This record gives sequence, structure tokens and C-alpha cells, in this order.
Amino acid sequence: MIRKPVAAVQGADVPAAQSQGGAPTLVLLHGWGFSGAVWAPLRAALPGATRVLAPDLPGHGVAGDGETLADAERTAAALIASLPADVECPVWAGWSLGGLVALAAARQWSGPQGLLLIGSSPRFAKADDWPAALPPAELEDFRAALVGGRRRLERRLAMLCARGSQDAASLARRLVAELQAAPASPEGLEAGLALLEAADLRSVWAGLEVPAAAWLEAGDALVPAAVAEDLHGLRPASRIVRGVGGHAEWFARPQSLAGLVVEFLNQCSAGKSA
Repeated sequence: MIRKPVAAVQGADVPAAQSQGGAPTLVLLHGWGFSGAVWAPLRAALPGATRVLAPDLPGHGVAGDGETLADAERTAAALIASLPADVECPVWAGWSLGGLVALAAARQWSGPQGLLLIGSSPRFAKADDWPAALPPAELEDFRAALVGGRRRLERRLAMLCARGSQDAASLARRLVAELQAAPASPEGLEAGLALLEAADLRSVWAGLEVPAAAWLEAGDALVPAAVAEDLHGLRPASRIVRGVGGHAEWFARPQSLAGLVVEFLNQCSAGKSA
């Protein structure tokens, strides 16, 4: 079950049903261990009238009450079912784990939409035909951290998300605070890690006929920037944007990503009215 989405209008949170119907809706999907609250810096950098939904994924944030992520397809189906009825043109924007749910949602949605992967990939686990990904040993390290205590996991995850940024130590402290403010349940963390290990949505990325882009960072310790070539090979028409920071660079410096998001919202709006 996905928590009832909330729309951000002119900086205030209001029930989505009160927002203007028909306008493109930005649906922000957070990464493993975090919650929808992690998007606050990006939301603050967007134009005030932007309609934003930032739900907590199952097992995370206020949705961490025993429910857990299913596979990406079922989680996406629940997400779509929870959207306000007046959402006509979603722009799915998924960070890290959220990118998998965004891909699945884009495959299921019928109508105008956009897709943006932020420090994400259709496959996180390394394979012979997908080398720019996490090797099994690194995923096992996360599994070991799950049983090694919450604080250890928070520090490790925050450190890896911050690595590659100009002020990695400061960013890591901010990310630890985010993880602690809205903690995921143990079951939610386990299910999310299982999804990262098993999901392979490369065929979805390759086959979707929607505006799509990937935002990657050169110093990303979790989604290697070299995946850009593989993403482009699967989908030559896609737009690949490369930064110079780390996995959570957008959290520290959201302005550039906000500009790309606005472009996608405008493109979705133009497609809807065409």
C-alpha cells in the first residue's frame, strides 16, 4: 500500500485533490532507506506552482508499518492506484531504488508522461552483459550491514551516497539525519535490497515510447557513470545528463536537476495538449 500522495503547491503541502487538475504532475520516488521527505531540497528549487507528489514507498517513512516493497511491477501498480484521479500527465522521477518503481510505473501508465532516472539504472546488479553496476560483494556488504545494527547501516549508506561530492562529510551527516528522521522498517529495508538485487528492467527502458532521460554523476559510488553508454545503447533517443558529483549530489545542489525537471514538465504538458 502506498501512502496517500501529497501535492506541493506554492511551497505548501495540500491534499493532491485540491491541486489544479490536468497539469503535469511530478511524482518523486525516493531511494532505499529514505522517505519522500528527502526531496525537500529539490522541491524548494522548483517553481512555486509545480505540482509534486512524493509518496513514501512501502516499508519506508510513514509507510514503514509492516508493509514492504513487492516487485517493481506490483509496487508501481499500487502507486498508480493511489494517485489522485485528476493526474493526467505524470513525470516519474526516481532516485536510486525509486528509479526501478518509476520504470515500472511508466510501463503501466497509459497516456502522456515522462520518465527521469536520477542516479538510477534499470539493473543495479552487475552481470556479464551489464558491467557498469554493483558487484555481488557490494550488495552482500549491504546485507551484512542490515544485521550489523541500524546505525552502522545508516553511516555506510550515507557515506556511499555522499562520496564524490565536494563536501562529502557534511553531506553524509545531512543524509544520516534524513535516514533517522523517517526510518524504514527492517522488513522494508530487506525487501528493498532484494529488489535492488533481483530487478532487471532493461527491456522496459529500451521499449518505452515516452520522453526519457537519465541524470548520472561521475563520482557516484552506487551507480557507475559508465552505465551511460549502456543506457544510450539500449535507447539511443534518450537524453543522458552527466554531472561531476556523487549519488546524492542533487540533494546538496538541486538547482541543475530542478532545471531538467521543469523541462520535462513542460514537454509533458506540450505532449498532452498536442
